[in-house]
Amino acid sequence: MSQLGELTKLISAHLARSQALNASHRGILSIPEYDPLTGLLSFCLFKDEVERIIVGNENNTYVMVYTDVEDFKYLNQKYGYSLGDQFLKEFSSFIIKSIKSETSVYFTRIISDQFALFMPYTDNGQAVKQVWKINHEFITTQQILKNAHLRIRTGIYLVKPGCPSASAALDCANYARQQIKPNDVCTVRLYDDEMQQKRNLENQIKNDMSEAMHHEQFKVYLQPKFSLEDYSIVGAEALVRWHRPDGTVLSPDSFVPMFEQNGRITELDFYVFEKVAEFLAKNNTLGRKQVPISINASILHAPDQTTVQRYLDILNKYSVDPSLTEIELTETATVSDYDNVRTLFQNLQSVHILTSMDDFGAGYSVLNTVIDIPVNTVKIDRYFIVKCTSTERGLYFLKQLVTMVKGLGYHVLCEGIETEEQLQILKNIGCETGQGFWFSRPLPIDQYEELLYGKAEPSD
Repeated sequence: MSQLGELTKLISAHLARSQALNASHRGILSIPEYDPLTGLLSFCLFKDEVERIIVGNENNTYVMVYTDVEDFKYLNQKYGYSLGDQFLKEFSSFIIKSIKSETSVYFTRIISDQFALFMPYTDNGQAVKQVWKINHEFITTQQILKNAHLRIRTGIYLVKPGCPSASAALDCANYARQQIKPNDVCTVRLYDDEMQQKRNLENQIKNDMSEAMHHEQFKVYLQPKFSLEDYSIVGAEALVRWHRPDGTVLSPDSFVPMFEQNGRITELDFYVFEKVAEFLAKNNTLGRKQVPISINASILHAPDQTTVQRYLDILNKYSVDPSLTEIELTETATVSDYDNVRTLFQNLQSVHILTSMDDFGAGYSVLNTVIDIPVNTVKIDRYFIVKCTSTERGLYFLKQLVTMVKGLGYHVLCEGIETEEQLQILKNIGCETGQGFWFSRPLPIDQYEELLYGKAEPSD
């Protein structure tokens, strides 16, 4: 009886696996528990079954694999949705054939080209290598999109005893998948402790923004802009650093992309703009000589018709001349939403707020955009400068570019000057204004004041 019971379990497990993995071969696609395209287990049923295993797991290790095809929407548009659907079916069948385990294996299509696989796994150290091998083998053998450049991205999460839920495991595997960038050579990522720490920090950053603004943890730094003729300070660029309560100081790269994603970057932009207005108002009160300060803006401001008025309201609040401020947008952002940026810059200039195109040469370098966009300053990107100053042909091109932009009536600023050699080269080709570490790093406002105005006289 004991042997018969074990045999029954094996047969039942095998039948359940066959049904759950590929119901299309059993002719039951009309049942809502299965995906109508691939015949795989529906995502809802997948989560229920996996949840049952995870919650009751005390000793075993499983793996959650989250996979998609990079730019699949583009492939659908290029090759047609019919071929795209056939591709997804072929991928499903290939993965099923690649699975060796017989029990507790669940495979589903989450949505579109996104798939999840849950199964027992013991050789944790080889997970990335083995999944990459399967993905690579499928790409090289599939017949549906033979001429397409395919990249399959996969995130892996090792599900150990104590994992709270199927949703948690899916989120972790999906997060690992999302860390794979278009230029990454490896297209399989394992969710490890380092990734967990990064994710925790990201969640803290997203959730702590309001409190940080309330307690003024975001500090404005000013990087001076210098005349290359007499090395006098002719302006500054406002940058932001997050001084957290634990003593760490986060650079913009750590939090700006997340605020861009959740749309709250505009709040931070206006916060920085107001801090700059406060500083300019202080200089007015002290009778200091003023130099313009530029403030970076997100592309999310471009379609918002209230943006310019909000800037004006802040300037009026502090009685600051609009011409002392300059709004910067990157070249890439400008090209991505050209019509709205053009309108925004026109409206800013109409109220005497200066405009600037930042990082010119780092992205699209669409010269006709420079001809038509209403900007006061074009900032040539430091990487573009480094690349061009390494060869004679590059120097010639850079000189002609500077001459052309100046000839169009724009002011040219060269960014990222870090060496004496770069400085002399840029002076020789006609660049009149620059900024970079050779002159000064971004400074806290009090240090910038000391650099520009000298130490304050002690009070009586």
